[in-house]
Amino acid sequence: MSIALAGMLVMFSGIFVVMMVILEVLPWLNDTTKVAFIVIGLTFVVAGAVIRFKALKSEMKQQKELEHRRK
Repeated sequence: MSIALAGMLVMFSGIFVVMMVILEVLPWLNDTTKVAFIVIGLTFVVAGAVIRFKALKSEMKQQKELEHRRK
């Protein structure tokens, strides 16, 4: 599995957690735990996006190096 795919899966799991809280599927005791679930989900979304961005940037750098070597 590539790192970009792993980042996408982390991002989607964060979106899933946030949607489950918004749709009131995940149980919570009070508003504090609801906010905590949303913050955790958004943290996963941001972390997944950063992982994916770095992986794609690294892949693009490798492609440019390969093209430069061929010339």
